[in-house]
Amino acid sequence: MKALSSPNASTHAFDVLIKPETEGNVSATVLGLPEYRATGSDRTSALAALQQLLAENLSQAEIVSIDVAVPQPENPWLKMAGRFKDDPHFDEMLAHIEAYRRELDADMEHRFHELDEQV
Repeated sequence: MKALSSPNASTHAFDVLIKPETEGNVSATVLGLPEYRATGSDRTSALAALQQLLAENLSQAEIVSIDVAVPQPENPWLKMAGRFKDDPHFDEMLAHIEAYRRELDADMEHRFHELDEQV
């Protein structure tokens, strides 16, 4: 639908929900702005009424975008970073973890081969 215009007006697109109402009327509601709702006998008249309502209500208003800095929570993992760098047992622990992972991988590989043979 074409926007109402004046020489110093800018246009803004609104998403509108159109749905049938009782008694054959049609309603048009701006999504996210439920206070901007109009009805009409058909789709075209409901949209025209909604467009007129928006134009009247927004004629003395201004639509702006603002940026808001949202504080990011501290990453809890950073508190642990480097905690064990001087632990003499750290390398040994890593070696045990790697060996256990290799053992699990080998076990899974063996199970996959058994399943393939069964199929």
